[in-house]
Amino acid sequence: MIHRLRGILVEKDTEGVLLDVGGVGYRASASLGTLRALPSLGEECVIHTRMVVREDAMLLFGFAAREERSAFDALTAVSKVGPKLALSVLSTMTPPEVSEAVARGDVIKLASVPGLGKKTAERLMLELRGKDLAIFGPEPVVSTDGGGGGPYMEAREALTGLGYSIEESEKALNSIPPQDSVEKYIKE
Repeated sequence: MIHRLRGILVEKDTEGVLLDVGGVGYRASASLGTLRALPSLGEECVIHTRMVVREDAMLLFGFAAREERSAFDALTAVSKVGPKLALSVLSTMTPPEVSEAVARGDVIKLASVPGLGKKTAERLMLELRGKDLAIFGPEPVVSTDGGGGGPYMEAREALTGLGYSIEESEKALNSIPPQDSVEKYIKE
């Protein structure tokens, strides 16, 4: 199997990358985070890869970091989550954000990923919750009085109900000190 590639970056688009490795071009699908992390065209780079073999295709997925590849492996191990959906999750959220959402039990955040419905998000959360989340990067800090569940999530849900996006709501809530009630979060 192809586990890692080092070569010249020839193409980079929303679908992935093309690396020239010793005269052979390897096309790998990549997340948006990986695309941002890679150097400009014509420069040498390294991508960590995962090859997925199916009946009808052999697909190569590339990642800028080993942690992202490990997160991809953990996501694809969940039933009903294939490589394309796992890549969509990693394009929307960083591995530590996925870990934090799982630790919080934040189905709404997971379901905000394009192509990931609420039921699959619930399954993803349940199956990943029993695993070691260190594969997603630094262990998430989740407290019930602030950036974790409880009032924070209820305040975020209230703000999204008022028309703010999840990202806007989280940015606003994270910019204030932890509060002990939903009302205080909204007031701030």
